[in-house]
Amino acid sequence: MKTKNLFFPLVMYALCGTSLSLAQTTKQVTVNASVAEMLSLTVDATSVTLAFVAADYDANTGLATKTAAKATTFSVSANRAWKLTVRPGDQYFTFTPLGTAQDPRKPVSALATRTGVTAYAPFSGITDIPVATGTGGGYSKTGNIIPVDYQMTSALATDPPGAYVLTLTYTLAAQ
Repeated sequence: MKTKNLFFPLVMYALCGTSLSLAQTTKQVTVNASVAEMLSLTVDATSVTLAFVAADYDANTGLATKTAAKATTFSVSANRAWKLTVRPGDQYFTFTPLGTAQDPRKPVSALATRTGVTAYAPFSGITDIPVATGTGGGYSKTGNIIPVDYQMTSALATDPPGAYVLTLTYTLAAQ
């Protein structure tokens, strides 16, 4: 009989729309995420060589122009708008003579750079030259792979034999 006495109240609870309440408690968790600014620049080659030989010079004018197409390629990965600039480390090339030649103080304006099919932009003193701009994205985003061409002029009358060196600094910055 005792089983019958328990069964009836349970059936009544179910029929009346009430349920047995079990003890419970709740807690909330807030998830906070932060995304840091990310700008990444890589380059495939850190040295470019432009070797002038006798055949490069015009016999009448004594002038020569040497080009290194796609000599360096920069890759940008960023999570915001960016700009890439280049600046020469000095106003003149460093010169190491072959023999006893004096330093001709070759100006940086003898070197020019470009990306794509744009016109060559000669360096002018120690100032930044814009190279490229873009928006957030990885290397696979169009415009985030930047091949750079270099072009240098030389003159028999002013450029004695030797090594001419100029360090260029490329800077990737948020825009």
